[in-house]
Amino acid sequence: MRSLLTLGTTLVLAVVLAGAGIVVSRYVDRSEHAALDDRLKRTAELSRETAVAAFRQELPPGDRRLDNVLSATGTSLRLLLDRKQVLASGQPPPRGRPAPRVGLHTFEAGGERYRSYAISLDALGGLARLEVTTGLRPVERKLSELNRRLLAFGAAALLVAALGVWFAADLLLRPLRRLRTATSGIAGTEDLDRRVPGDDGPAELRSLAASFNEMLARLGRSAADRERALAATRRFTADAGHELRTPLTSVQATLSALSRHPGMPGAQRAEMVSDALAENRRLVDLLEGLQALARGDSGPLEHTEVDFADLVGVAVAAARSRHPGVTWSCALPEEAVVVRGWEPGLRILVDNLVENAARHGGGAVSVTLSADGPALFVDDDGVGVAADERERIFEPFVRANGTTAPGSGLGLALVGQQVRAHEATVEVETSALGGARFGVRF
Repeated sequence: MRSLLTLGTTLVLAVVLAGAGIVVSRYVDRSEHAALDDRLKRTAELSRETAVAAFRQELPPGDRRLDNVLSATGTSLRLLLDRKQVLASGQPPPRGRPAPRVGLHTFEAGGERYRSYAISLDALGGLARLEVTTGLRPVERKLSELNRRLLAFGAAALLVAALGVWFAADLLLRPLRRLRTATSGIAGTEDLDRRVPGDDGPAELRSLAASFNEMLARLGRSAADRERALAATRRFTADAGHELRTPLTSVQATLSALSRHPGMPGAQRAEMVSDALAENRRLVDLLEGLQALARGDSGPLEHTEVDFADLVGVAVAAARSRHPGVTWSCALPEEAVVVRGWEPGLRILVDNLVENAARHGGGAVSVTLSADGPALFVDDDGVGVAADERERIFEPFVRANGTTAPGSGLGLALVGQQVRAHEATVEVETSALGGARFGVRF
């Protein structure tokens, strides 16, 4: 980047200097030629009367009177009549030059370039011309010297500018090299907790470093979340295998015993079949719970406006029919309580909360829905949940210590999953009934 920056800046400066040099050279060229033309015109005008008088007085060829008006070295003056030279002064006119014409003209003769100015002498009549001629070598020499100096100055300026840009770019890009070194170190070690220095260099580099650090932070969080998800997946797989193995082993043992003892008494056979059916129901419950967890984790689901009060009422009625021995209390608002969410997921949340209260309570369950929030509270009169277990119980296959009621260990995990999916919160407290109070706030 430093080389490209130096090369680009030098090229731009070279174009600018070349353009400026051309403009200066042309301006000086025009100025010198204009000065020369003005001198030729003034010389011709000053020589007009003297040339006429000299012609009329028939001065000898060696008379140098006209030299007094020729102040420029290398200037020649001649008087022509009918294209024949009748009087000359100053430097000899160049050989091979063309016939004079009135006005300013440039011509070549003898391998050199000349500039001439001719005027008509009406006092002598005919084709009388007075011509002043001077060589262009001094002007051209001066312009050549100017062009060489401009070229030398431009080359020196480009060299100084290139060196200046090189060292300036080195200073400016030094923070960027440190940033590159830091990022290379992070890439090599895969240490997402490291950060690049963000307080060095110009504002653009500081902004770049800040953006890179934000990206590292997001990647670090993503990596941590991925590790936690992998760990949870491994733990979930191990727990699921353990939980499924138990009923499968029990059913296999029962079927094996029945196969080995075909003459088993009917009462004992019926009892073993009943145990096998119970284990099979437990296995089905586990599979349904796992399926529900997978469905909840499958990705974004369509959210609609749901009458949560009606949904809670239906869920409590279904639980009352499943647990007729439990005393139920349900307090719902008269107006609709609208919650935006996935209706099957909300039903899973409520079903598992009331089912958990019915199984682990002492025989009384209270369900209260508040329109403020809204918030759902489920109370039971069981033994409650210890304070150090109130977060663990929402993990798959985790059950509170001392729990003897049947269950898969997935109900509250489903509750936690749906709480997160609906951006709600769940808290476990001690109920006024003496047991546990689960509160979900949307």
